[in-house]
Amino acid sequence: MKLILVPTDFSDNANNAIEYAASLADLQKAKLKIINVYTPAVTQYEIVSPIINEETERAKKVAEEQLQSICKVITSEFKNLTCTSEFISGGIVEAIDNLVDQEKVDLVVMGSRGATGLERILFGSNTAKVLETVKCPVLAVPDDCPFRTPKRIVYATDFNKKEIDRIGQLMEVAKAFQAEVLMVHITTDKEATLSEELLKKNFADKIAAVANYDKISYHMKYEDNVLRGLETFTQLVEVDMVASLTHKRSLFEKFYDPSITKKMAYHNRLPLLALKA
Repeated sequence: MKLILVPTDFSDNANNAIEYAASLADLQKAKLKIINVYTPAVTQYEIVSPIINEETERAKKVAEEQLQSICKVITSEFKNLTCTSEFISGGIVEAIDNLVDQEKVDLVVMGSRGATGLERILFGSNTAKVLETVKCPVLAVPDDCPFRTPKRIVYATDFNKKEIDRIGQLMEVAKAFQAEVLMVHITTDKEATLSEELLKKNFADKIAAVANYDKISYHMKYEDNVLRGLETFTQLVEVDMVASLTHKRSLFEKFYDPSITKKMAYHNRLPLLALKA
């Protein structure tokens, strides 16, 4: 892990994510980059463009001062950590995506807030959008979640062969901390338990062939609600991080069936590592 990217809106939630990312970067001897993305008002009238430009310049001046101050605090606490910052005007997902490509970002760390009602169902949050879109792994850090060196990571799996191609991303994180990986499948069908045991064995064999890592165990749990099953499992085994595979979903999928990864980002009290399918 060489470069960790942290977007901030200067909120307490974002500050907590920065502290978490700085601790992670320091342990990994990685560089830290903090960005603030300003999205100007959109207008169809060219006459207002100068006003938007003026607002953007004012926002840039204020943000750059705050970013420099944050980097100063970070490097005073972590003496060997390199911290850089950048102000970007545009959409947050596009800005992060471009930086991931241009600067070879290994991990994006963001704060996550819980949301309820229509806000959660229709709009989500910037973190949820990034989780579903950005190519590299994204770590969502909940409010008031302190940094703990990841020693036990739960990975939520469907025992799907598509996961095999992306499991290397999880292994990189696990190997960096010599963390134990607990792969758990929550089944909502009691009658399918036996057949899914066979799936578990086949999945374990395939992972063993590509992972080159011996700290992996496989678990299956029945629960009538997948999210509740994952929550109870993580509480039982006392983990430090939860991981899940995510993919970009259509508008109708988001409305009628929000992804498990997004639901976990809203409800989880542990850092959530989202791996892009």
